Amino acid sequence: MKFYSAFIGCLILFLTNHVFGQASQCPQNIGFETGDLQNWQCYIGNIDRAGNITVNPSSPVPGRHTVLKYQNNQLDPYGQFPVTCPNGSLYSLKLGNDQTGAQAERVSYTFTVPNNQANYSIIYNYAVVFQNPNHASYEQPKFTARVFDVASNQYVNCGSFEFVASSGLPGFQQSSFGNGVVYKPWAPITINLFGYSGKTLRLEFTTNDCTLGGHFGYAYVDVNENCASPITGNTYCAGNSFLKMSAPAGFKEYYWYNDDFSKVLGTSNTLTISPAPPDQTHYALRIVPFPGLGCEDTLYTTVNASPDILTLNVQDSISGCESGVSLKGKDITAGSSSNLTYSYFTDPDAQNYVPDAEHVIVSGTYYIQAVNAAGCSDIKPIKVILNKAPSILITNPGPVCAPDKVDLTQSKITAGSNSALTYTYWKDKNATVPLTSPQAIDSAGTYYIKGVNTIGCSTVVPVNVVIGQKPVLVVNNVSSCAVLSLTSASVTTGSDPNLTYSYWTDAAATNPLPSPDQITTSGTYYIKAANAAGCSSISPVVAQIFPLPAFKITNPLPVVFPATVDLTVTYTGSNNLTYTYWKDTAAKMAVDNPDAVQKSGIYYIKAATAAGCTLILPVSVIINPPPVVKIIAPNVFTPNGDGTNDFFKFSFEGVLQLNYLKIYNRYGQQVFETKQLTDYWDGTFNGSKAPVGAYYWVLEGSDSYRKERVVKSGSITLIR
Repeated sequence: MKFYSAFIGCLILFLTNHVFGQASQCPQNIGFETGDLQNWQCYIGNIDRAGNITVNPSSPVPGRHTVLKYQNNQLDPYGQFPVTCPNGSLYSLKLGNDQTGAQAERVSYTFTVPNNQANYSIIYNYAVVFQNPNHASYEQPKFTARVFDVASNQYVNCGSFEFVASSGLPGFQQSSFGNGVVYKPWAPITINLFGYSGKTLRLEFTTNDCTLGGHFGYAYVDVNENCASPITGNTYCAGNSFLKMSAPAGFKEYYWYNDDFSKVLGTSNTLTISPAPPDQTHYALRIVPFPGLGCEDTLYTTVNASPDILTLNVQDSISGCESGVSLKGKDITAGSSSNLTYSYFTDPDAQNYVPDAEHVIVSGTYYIQAVNAAGCSDIKPIKVILNKAPSILITNPGPVCAPDKVDLTQSKITAGSNSALTYTYWKDKNATVPLTSPQAIDSAGTYYIKGVNTIGCSTVVPVNVVIGQKPVLVVNNVSSCAVLSLTSASVTTGSDPNLTYSYWTDAAATNPLPSPDQITTSGTYYIKAANAAGCSSISPVVAQIFPLPAFKITNPLPVVFPATVDLTVTYTGSNNLTYTYWKDTAAKMAVDNPDAVQKSGIYYIKAATAAGCTLILPVSVIINPPPVVKIIAPNVFTPNGDGTNDFFKFSFEGVLQLNYLKIYNRYGQQVFETKQLTDYWDGTFNGSKAPVGAYYWVLEGSDSYRKERVVKSGSITLIR
C-alpha cells in the first residue's frame, strides 16, 4: 500500500543581533515577495539507490520550483496545510511535486552576515507531513534544511536538519488521511550563527523522493521579510502598566533569565512583568529544541520605554455572513493611534496567525495586535459573529416550448425559502453577470437566483430552465379504399424522429379519434406529435375513402367435360368496373381462357374502380367427368349406294382422341387407314370396290379426360 505525503515548511528567517535586539537588514527577496525566484538559485536532479543526491543548477522548472500567490483557503491536498505560510506574506515557494521517480529538487540563497553582527541567529517555522514506505532510513523521502559556510566550504553543524520519513519523529501525530501518514504542525527551529560576522553563508532547502522511486515528497518554503528580533513585546509605551514579551512557540523548553543569569523568571514562551521594568533592562532567553531538531540557543533582548502613547481601539464584535468577514476594515480599529501596524491572531499570546484575516469564516474570538513605530504593542480581542446564509428552496419551473418564455420571478419557484429575501437573477454562479429579463427567459439552461436577507447575507442557487423546440411535423394526406390507417409511418414521413403521435377529430386536440388505424369515413382529422421535451405540434390530415366496387357472382351450372364454363357471364355489376379473372385470392395467377374454363375449381373475379379500389369474389366451377371411353362398331355394312349403311363407321361413349383406325383384308393387306373420327371407310381399295367378304379392323386412341390408352379391334363383313 502507498501512503502519500507532503513536506511543508514555512521558514520565518530572523537575522538577529543578539546585542540587545537590534534588527538586521533583510536580504532582498528572501521571502519571494517579488513573486518570483529572483536572487535564488534552483537545482534539479535525482537520488540514487545508495541515497546520494546529485543536482545541477537550472532555471526555475514549473512544477518543481513554483512560486505560489496567496489564495483564500487554498490547502495542500495531502497535509491540509495552507500552501502559503499563515504569517501574512503574499508568496510561498512549492519545492518539488507529487510525481515519483527518485527526483530531487533544491533551492539556495546566498547572503553575507553584516560585519557588526557578532551574534547571529536564523529562526524558521516548519510543518512536515511524510509518506512512510518503511524503507531503510537512507532510502526514505526527506526534507533537508542546511546552512553552508562558503569560505570554509563546509556546512554549519547546528544549521543542518534532515527530516526523514518515520513514524517515530518527536511531536508527530497520526494523519486522518490514511494509515502510515504522520504530520507535525507548525514549529520553529533556531540556528545559532555566533561568530559568523562578515561571513558569506548559503541557505539550502532540498526535497527528494525515496531512493527506489516509488514514493514522493515536496515542500512549501516561505521566508518572513520582517527581520525583527524573534522576541517581541520588549518595548512599552507611556501609560503601560506591564510588559509582556513573547518568544517563538514550538520549542521543547524555555528559560527566561535576568541579565546576569542569576534568576529564572519564567519557563514558557511568554513572560509577563508587572509593573513594567525600567528602560534598558536586559533579559536573556535560553530555548531548547526537541531532540535532533536544531541546537540549543540563547536569545537576548533589551526593554525599551517609549514616551509615545499607543492607543488601540477595537470593536467588541463584528457581525457578518458565513461566507466570511474581514478583520482589516478601518472601522474596526477606528479611534486608534495613527501609523500602527496590525497583525491578527487566534490567541491572546499572538503566537498563531489568523490564516486569512481578510476572510474569516469561523465564528469566535480573534485578537488584533497593533505595533507603533517605537515598537510598542497592544493586543485586544474582537468577537466574530457569523450569521447563516439564507436558505433558498428552488422548484424548477415547468418546461415550456418555444416561443413561450419562462418567468423566473414567479413566487412558486422560491416557495419554501426563508422569508423577507430580496431576489436578483444572474447568468453565473458568482452572480457577476445579471439577467436583463428574468421574467422572460427564452433560452434553456442553468441560471442563478441570489437571495439576500435583511442583514445582507446571501445565497446563490441554480435554477434549471427547460425550453424545448416544437417538433417538425410533416403530414402527408392519405387516401385508401374502404378503410385506411392514420398510424401508418408513411402519413408522417419527413417528421422529426422519435416523436409520439396522437390522433384527434378537432384542431384543439380535445376529442380523441377512437380508432385511428380504422378510418372508414372521408374527412379532415388532426395528428399531434410530441417530443421528449414535451413540446408538440398539431397538423391536419385529409383522409379520402373510396368505395369498393359492387358486383354479384352467380355460380354457373355444372357441365360435363369436354364442355367448358364461361366466367365472363357469371357476375352482374356496373359497366364502369374493370373485371379480371384469377386462379388465386391474391390475383397473382391469371386465368388463361376465362370464357372457356375446362377444369373444376374455385376461380376469382376481380372488379376494379377508376380510383383503383378492388374487390375480389370467388366463383365455383364444376366440370363433371365424362364416361369411360367405349367403342361400338357394326359387324356388317353394305356400301351399295342406297344411302343406308353405306360406310363402316363406329360410335363411342366418353371423350376419345383417335390415333388411328386401320382395316385389313383376310390376307393381312391394309385397305384403309384414318386418324379422323369423322373419316369413314366406303368399302373401296385403291379406287375400286373391295371384294365382298370379311375384314379385320384395329383402333388405337386415348381417353382424353383420363389420359388413358384405348385399343380396340374387331371384324366386319362387307356385303353388296
